[in-house]
Amino acid sequence: MIQETEEITHVWHSSPVARVPPGELILVTDFDGTLAEVVQDPAAARARPEALEALQELVGLLADVIVLSSRPPGVRLIGDSGLVIPRHAQKEALDRFNADASRLLERIPGAWLEVKPASTAIHFRNTNMNGEEMLALLRPLLDGARLSAALGRKVVEVHAPKAGKGSAMAALMPAEDPAGVVCFGDDENDRSLFEYVTALDIPHMAVGVWSPEAPADLFYRCDVVVQNPAGATALLHEIVEWAKAWS
Repeated sequence: MIQETEEITHVWHSSPVARVPPGELILVTDFDGTLAEVVQDPAAARARPEALEALQELVGLLADVIVLSSRPPGVRLIGDSGLVIPRHAQKEALDRFNADASRLLERIPGAWLEVKPASTAIHFRNTNMNGEEMLALLRPLLDGARLSAALGRKVVEVHAPKAGKGSAMAALMPAEDPAGVVCFGDDENDRSLFEYVTALDIPHMAVGVWSPEAPADLFYRCDVVVQNPAGATALLHEIVEWAKAWS
Protein backbone atom coordinates (compact mmCIF):
# COMPACT_ATOMS: atom_id res chain seq x y z
CA MET A 1 0.00 0.00 0.00
CA ILE A 2 1.45 3.38 -0.99
CA GLN A 3 1.00 6.41 1.23
CA GLU A 4 3.87 8.84 0.85
CA THR A 5 3.87 11.46 -1.90
CA GLU A 6 7.22 10.23 -3.19
CA GLU A 7 5.89 6.68 -3.49
CA ILE A 8 2.80 7.85 -5.38
CA THR A 9 4.93 9.87 -7.80
CA HIS A 10 7.23 6.90 -8.45
CA VAL A 11 4.39 4.42 -8.96
CA TRP A 12 2.58 6.69 -11.39
CA HIS A 13 5.58 7.64 -13.51
CA SER A 14 6.81 4.04 -13.72
CA SER A 15 3.40 2.78 -14.89
CA PRO A 16 2.71 2.00 -18.58
CA VAL A 17 -0.28 4.38 -18.49
CA ALA A 18 2.08 7.31 -17.86
CA ARG A 19 3.43 6.77 -21.37
CA VAL A 20 -0.03 7.25 -22.93
CA PRO A 21 -0.78 10.79 -24.15
CA PRO A 22 -3.24 12.36 -21.68
CA GLY A 23 -5.71 13.10 -24.48
CA GLU A 24 -5.99 9.35 -25.14
CA LEU A 25 -6.41 8.26 -21.51
CA ILE A 26 -9.71 7.78 -19.68
CA LEU A 27 -10.19 7.78 -15.91
CA VAL A 28 -13.05 5.95 -14.20
CA THR A 29 -13.74 6.27 -10.49
CA ASP A 30 -16.15 5.28 -7.77
CA PHE A 31 -17.48 7.96 -5.40
CA ASP A 32 -18.30 6.82 -1.84
CA GLY A 33 -15.18 5.59 -0.09
CA THR A 34 -12.98 6.70 -2.99
CA LEU A 35 -13.57 10.42 -3.51
CA ALA A 36 -15.59 10.86 -0.32
CA GLU A 37 -15.37 9.37 3.15
CA VAL A 38 -18.07 6.83 3.94
CA VAL A 39 -20.61 8.37 6.34
CA GLN A 40 -23.60 7.06 8.26
CA ASP A 41 -26.06 8.58 5.76
CA PRO A 42 -24.88 8.08 2.13
CA ALA A 43 -26.98 11.05 1.03
CA ALA A 44 -24.77 13.25 3.20
CA ALA A 45 -21.51 12.08 1.59
CA ARG A 46 -19.39 14.88 0.14
CA ALA A 47 -16.31 14.50 -2.02
CA ARG A 48 -13.05 15.85 -0.67
CA PRO A 49 -12.69 19.36 -2.15
CA GLU A 50 -9.17 18.51 -3.36
CA ALA A 51 -10.51 15.43 -5.16
CA LEU A 52 -13.18 17.49 -6.93
CA GLU A 53 -10.58 20.06 -7.89
CA ALA A 54 -8.38 17.37 -9.41
CA LEU A 55 -11.25 15.77 -11.32
CA GLN A 56 -12.38 19.09 -12.73
CA GLU A 57 -8.85 19.80 -13.96
CA LEU A 58 -8.60 16.34 -15.49
CA VAL A 59 -11.80 16.93 -17.49
CA GLY A 60 -9.83 19.36 -19.64
CA LEU A 61 -6.70 17.21 -19.81
CA LEU A 62 -7.81 13.61 -20.40
CA ALA A 63 -9.94 11.97 -23.07
CA ASP A 64 -12.74 11.35 -20.55
CA VAL A 65 -13.41 11.37 -16.82
CA ILE A 66 -16.23 9.11 -15.65
CA VAL A 67 -17.73 8.68 -12.19
CA LEU A 68 -19.55 5.35 -11.96
CA SER A 69 -21.77 6.59 -9.15
CA SER A 70 -23.89 9.70 -8.82
CA ARG A 71 -22.54 12.95 -7.51
CA PRO A 72 -19.91 15.60 -8.28
CA PRO A 73 -20.31 18.26 -10.99
CA GLY A 74 -18.04 18.82 -13.95
CA VAL A 75 -17.43 15.20 -14.89
CA ARG A 76 -19.35 12.59 -16.81
CA LEU A 77 -21.69 10.92 -14.33
CA ILE A 78 -23.07 7.43 -14.79
CA GLY A 79 -25.41 6.63 -11.94
CA ASP A 80 -26.45 3.31 -10.42
CA SER A 81 -22.92 1.97 -11.08
CA GLY A 82 -23.65 1.96 -14.80
CA LEU A 83 -26.20 -0.85 -14.55
CA VAL A 84 -28.60 -1.16 -17.46
CA ILE A 85 -32.34 -1.24 -16.78
CA PRO A 86 -33.12 -4.93 -16.17
CA ARG A 87 -35.28 -6.99 -18.48
CA HIS A 88 -39.00 -7.16 -17.70
CA ALA A 89 -38.86 -10.36 -15.66
CA GLN A 90 -35.85 -9.11 -13.69
CA LYS A 91 -37.52 -5.75 -13.07
CA GLU A 92 -40.60 -7.53 -11.73
CA ALA A 93 -38.38 -9.65 -9.48
CA LEU A 94 -36.61 -6.51 -8.21
CA ASP A 95 -39.94 -4.82 -7.51
CA ARG A 96 -41.12 -7.86 -5.52
CA PHE A 97 -37.84 -7.91 -3.61
CA ASN A 98 -38.20 -4.21 -2.77
CA ALA A 99 -41.71 -4.71 -1.42
CA ASP A 100 -40.74 -7.75 0.67
CA ALA A 101 -37.48 -6.22 1.89
CA SER A 102 -39.24 -2.98 2.91
CA ARG A 103 -41.57 -4.92 5.18
CA LEU A 104 -38.69 -6.95 6.59
CA LEU A 105 -36.52 -3.92 7.32
CA GLU A 106 -39.31 -2.23 9.25
CA ARG A 107 -38.42 -4.64 12.07
CA ILE A 108 -34.71 -3.71 12.03
CA PRO A 109 -33.99 -0.26 13.52
CA GLY A 110 -31.35 1.61 11.55
CA ALA A 111 -31.67 -0.43 8.35
CA TRP A 112 -33.10 1.17 5.23
CA LEU A 113 -33.63 0.40 1.58
CA GLU A 114 -32.44 2.60 -1.29
CA VAL A 115 -34.28 1.91 -4.56
CA LYS A 116 -32.42 2.76 -7.78
CA PRO A 117 -33.48 2.31 -11.42
CA ALA A 118 -31.62 -0.97 -11.93
CA SER A 119 -30.69 -2.11 -8.42
CA THR A 120 -31.43 -1.81 -4.72
CA ALA A 121 -29.09 -1.08 -1.82
CA ILE A 122 -29.87 -2.25 1.70
CA HIS A 123 -27.96 -0.07 4.16
CA PHE A 124 -27.29 -1.44 7.63
CA ARG A 125 -24.41 0.70 8.93
CA ASN A 126 -26.65 2.00 11.72
CA THR A 127 -27.68 -1.46 12.95
CA ASN A 128 -25.91 -4.00 15.16
CA MET A 129 -26.02 -6.64 12.41
CA ASN A 130 -22.99 -7.88 10.50
CA GLY A 131 -22.90 -8.49 6.77
CA GLU A 132 -23.38 -12.24 6.86
CA GLU A 133 -26.42 -11.87 9.11
CA MET A 134 -28.00 -9.35 6.74
CA LEU A 135 -27.24 -11.49 3.69
CA ALA A 136 -28.79 -14.54 5.36
CA LEU A 137 -31.90 -12.51 6.14
CA LEU A 138 -32.29 -11.29 2.57
CA ARG A 139 -31.42 -14.42 0.59
CA PRO A 140 -34.91 -15.99 0.88
CA LEU A 141 -36.32 -12.87 -0.82
CA LEU A 142 -34.16 -13.24 -3.94
CA ASP A 143 -36.10 -14.68 -6.88
CA GLY A 144 -34.10 -17.73 -7.94
CA ALA A 145 -31.60 -16.85 -10.67
CA ARG A 146 -33.21 -13.50 -11.48
CA LEU A 147 -31.42 -11.51 -8.76
CA SER A 148 -28.08 -11.64 -7.00
CA ALA A 149 -26.87 -9.98 -3.81
CA ALA A 150 -23.35 -8.76 -3.03
CA LEU A 151 -22.06 -7.61 0.33
CA GLY A 152 -20.24 -4.28 0.42
CA ARG A 153 -19.21 -1.84 3.15
CA LYS A 154 -22.24 -2.13 5.46
CA VAL A 155 -24.49 -2.39 2.44
CA VAL A 156 -25.98 -5.22 0.37
CA GLU A 157 -26.37 -4.52 -3.35
CA VAL A 158 -29.13 -6.42 -5.15
CA HIS A 159 -29.32 -6.48 -8.96
CA ALA A 160 -29.56 -8.77 -11.97
CA PRO A 161 -26.86 -11.47 -12.16
CA LYS A 162 -23.68 -10.56 -14.06
CA ALA A 163 -24.56 -6.87 -13.85
CA GLY A 164 -21.99 -4.50 -12.42
CA LYS A 165 -19.33 -1.93 -13.11
CA GLY A 166 -17.25 -4.33 -15.19
CA SER A 167 -20.17 -4.88 -17.56
CA ALA A 168 -20.85 -1.15 -17.65
CA MET A 169 -17.23 -0.44 -18.51
CA ALA A 170 -17.23 -3.08 -21.24
CA ALA A 171 -20.27 -1.39 -22.78
CA LEU A 172 -18.55 2.01 -22.71
CA MET A 173 -15.22 0.95 -24.21
CA PRO A 174 -16.14 0.69 -27.91
CA ALA A 175 -17.30 4.32 -28.02
CA GLU A 176 -14.40 5.54 -25.86
CA ASP A 177 -11.68 3.61 -27.74
CA PRO A 178 -8.95 4.85 -25.37
CA ALA A 179 -5.23 4.16 -25.52
CA GLY A 180 -5.15 3.66 -21.75
CA VAL A 181 -7.44 3.36 -18.71
CA VAL A 182 -7.12 4.25 -15.02
CA CYS A 183 -9.81 3.14 -12.57
CA PHE A 184 -10.35 3.74 -8.84
CA GLY A 185 -12.57 1.83 -6.41
CA ASP A 186 -12.90 0.76 -2.79
CA ASP A 187 -15.71 -1.77 -2.38
CA GLU A 188 -17.09 -5.11 -3.49
CA ASN A 189 -19.06 -3.54 -6.34
CA ASP A 190 -15.74 -2.36 -7.81
CA ARG A 191 -14.35 -5.90 -8.07
CA SER A 192 -15.74 -6.51 -11.57
CA LEU A 193 -14.32 -3.14 -12.69
CA PHE A 194 -10.85 -4.12 -11.45
CA GLU A 195 -11.12 -7.48 -13.18
CA TYR A 196 -12.23 -5.97 -16.47
CA VAL A 197 -9.64 -3.17 -16.58
CA THR A 198 -6.68 -5.36 -15.61
CA ALA A 199 -7.56 -7.84 -18.37
CA LEU A 200 -7.35 -5.16 -21.08
CA ASP A 201 -4.52 -5.39 -23.60
CA ILE A 202 -3.93 -1.64 -23.50
CA PRO A 203 -1.98 0.20 -20.76
CA HIS A 204 -4.02 0.30 -17.57
CA MET A 205 -3.85 0.98 -13.86
CA ALA A 206 -6.40 -0.31 -11.34
CA VAL A 207 -6.22 1.64 -8.08
CA GLY A 208 -7.67 0.11 -4.93
CA VAL A 209 -8.65 2.47 -2.13
CA TRP A 210 -8.11 0.56 1.11
CA SER A 211 -10.25 0.74 4.23
CA PRO A 212 -10.60 -1.56 7.25
CA GLU A 213 -14.01 -2.63 5.86
CA ALA A 214 -12.68 -3.79 2.46
CA PRO A 215 -12.76 -7.58 1.83
CA ALA A 216 -9.31 -9.08 2.24
CA ASP A 217 -9.06 -10.25 -1.38
CA LEU A 218 -10.72 -7.25 -3.05
CA PHE A 219 -7.55 -5.67 -4.39
CA TYR A 220 -5.71 -8.77 -5.63
CA ARG A 221 -6.04 -7.60 -9.25
CA CYS A 222 -5.12 -3.99 -8.51
CA ASP A 223 -1.84 -2.47 -9.67
CA VAL A 224 -1.76 0.02 -6.78
CA VAL A 225 -3.47 0.25 -3.39
CA VAL A 226 -3.70 3.60 -1.60
CA GLN A 227 -5.07 4.31 1.85
CA ASN A 228 -8.52 5.94 2.04
CA PRO A 229 -9.80 8.87 -0.07
CA ALA A 230 -6.81 10.99 0.94
CA GLY A 231 -4.51 8.57 -0.87
CA ALA A 232 -6.79 8.50 -3.91
CA THR A 233 -6.82 12.30 -3.97
CA ALA A 234 -3.02 12.44 -3.84
CA LEU A 235 -2.80 10.13 -6.85
CA LEU A 236 -5.39 12.17 -8.75
CA HIS A 237 -3.28 15.29 -8.21
CA GLU A 238 -0.20 13.40 -9.40
CA ILE A 239 -2.06 12.58 -12.62
CA VAL A 240 -3.03 16.26 -12.98
CA GLU A 241 0.60 17.38 -12.70
CA TRP A 242 1.74 14.68 -15.14
CA ALA A 243 -0.91 15.67 -17.70
CA LYS A 244 -0.04 19.36 -17.41
CA ALA A 245 3.66 18.62 -17.85
CA TRP A 246 2.94 16.53 -20.93
CA SER A 247 0.99 19.43 -22.45
